Amino acid sequence: MTEEVSATPHRSYYGRWKPQRRPYWARGRSRDLAVALSVILLGATVGCSTPDESASPTACAAVPGVTDDTINLGMILSDTGTAASQAIGARAGADARLRSQNEAGGVHGRKIVYELRDDQSDQGENLAAAKNLVEKEGVFGVFSATSVSTGSAEYLHNARVPVFGLAMEAAWGTYDNMVSYLNRFPSSVVFDTLGKFAKAKGVQRAVILTTGTSVASVAGAERITSILQHSGIDVVGTVDYAPALTTPATIGRQIARTGADAMFAPVTGDDFIDAYQGAMAAGADLKVGLGVSGYGHELLARKGAKMAGAYFYVAYLPFEADTVAQQTYLDAIARYAPELDPPDAQAAIESYITADLLIEGLQAVGPCPTRQGVLTALRSISNYDGAGLLPAPVDLTQGFGQSARCLTFVRVNTAGTGFDVEQPSVCGDQIAGGTS
Repeated sequence: MTEEVSATPHRSYYGRWKPQRRPYWARGRSRDLAVALSVILLGATVGCSTPDESASPTACAAVPGVTDDTINLGMILSDTGTAASQAIGARAGADARLRSQNEAGGVHGRKIVYELRDDQSDQGENLAAAKNLVEKEGVFGVFSATSVSTGSAEYLHNARVPVFGLAMEAAWGTYDNMVSYLNRFPSSVVFDTLGKFAKAKGVQRAVILTTGTSVASVAGAERITSILQHSGIDVVGTVDYAPALTTPATIGRQIARTGADAMFAPVTGDDFIDAYQGAMAAGADLKVGLGVSGYGHELLARKGAKMAGAYFYVAYLPFEADTVAQQTYLDAIARYAPELDPPDAQAAIESYITADLLIEGLQAVGPCPTRQGVLTALRSISNYDGAGLLPAPVDLTQGFGQSARCLTFVRVNTAGTGFDVEQPSVCGDQIAGGTS
C-alpha cells in the first residue's frame, strides 16, 4: 500500500504503542504549537526546503516512480526481528519531514509517497523486498532504515536505484548509489575528534569495551584504538562483554584491573551503562566513560542514576541546545508522529535528516527528476546542514557515507535526570592514512 501518511501507529521509543499527546519532556514550552506549525506550512523555518511554486511540472520523459503529481519511493524497514531496536522511530522521522514538505506543496509540484516493506532484520528478506519494490512497484528510489541493507545493496547498485537511509554497514561506503550524510559504520576516513576530546579531559590510559559477536562493535573498537593512539593515548586493553555469559560486576572488575582512566564503548547503550556502573562500583578511577550510542531520554528514564557521570557523543546537535531547527523537528514529530515519545530517538532524527537530504536532491535536480540526476545533484552540495540539526555542514562533494568530523559530547548530570552539554562541538582533523 502506498503511504503518503502513516496509516498505522509508529512503534514508540519504548517499543509499545503510545496515545497522541505532547512529548513529556517538551511540555511547558512557551512557544505556541499552532504558530510554530503555521510557520512550517509556510516553508519559512530553518532547514526546510522552499517549495516550488510552479502550477504543474514540466512535461518530462518517463522515469520509474515519477508521475505528474507524485514521486513514489520504497521504504524498507526492520520493523521486526533482531535489528528492529536500531530502527525504532525511523519511520516517524521520515514521515515528519516528508509530510511537512508535502503540505507545503511537495517538490516541484509533486508529493512524495512510499510503499512500506518489513525486511524482518534478514538480508534475504531485504533483497526480496527490494526486488518487489523495483520490479513490481516500479519505485523511483528506496529509503532504507535497516542494518541488513547489505542484502540488497549490490542488486540496487546494479539497477542504478538511489538508496537513501541510515548507514550502519560497510556497503554505504562502497556503492555510489547509496546516499547518507553520515555512516555509523567505521569508514576508511578517520578523524581525530575523539582523541581531541579525550586529551582535553586529561585521559592517558584507555580501555575499550566491545561486543565480539558484533561486526560493527569490533570495527568501532579498532577505529577508536587508532584514533586514541594517534592522539598519544595508551590503549591498555580491550574487554569483550557478552551479557549472556557474564555480569556487569565481573566486567567492571576487569575494567578496573586495567588501571585505565577512561573507557570507550562501541556497544549498545544498555551494555555500556551496565559495564560503566560495574566499573565504578569496582573502584575504577575513570575520568571519562563514553558510550557511542544511548544518548536520549528513553535510556535515561530506564537507567537513571546508574548513568550519572557517563559521557555520550552525537553527530547532531543535542536537544539541550534548544535551537529553532530542533523546535521545528519537535513540532513536526508532534504533528505527524505523536506516538514517538520521547521524540529524541536517534533513528528518528537521522531519518528526518536523511529525508531532508532526499528533498534537497529532488529540489536541486529540477522539475524532471531522474535517478542519476538526483545522485549527481547531491554530489554538488558542499555545505549540507542537515535541516539545521548538524553541528557543522557536511561536504557531500567528498562522497557519501562519511564518518562524522564534528561531534557534540554530553554528560549525564549527577542526579541521572538529564544531560549537560560540552560546548562547543569538537571538530577533528583527518588522520593521514587512517583506517577503520
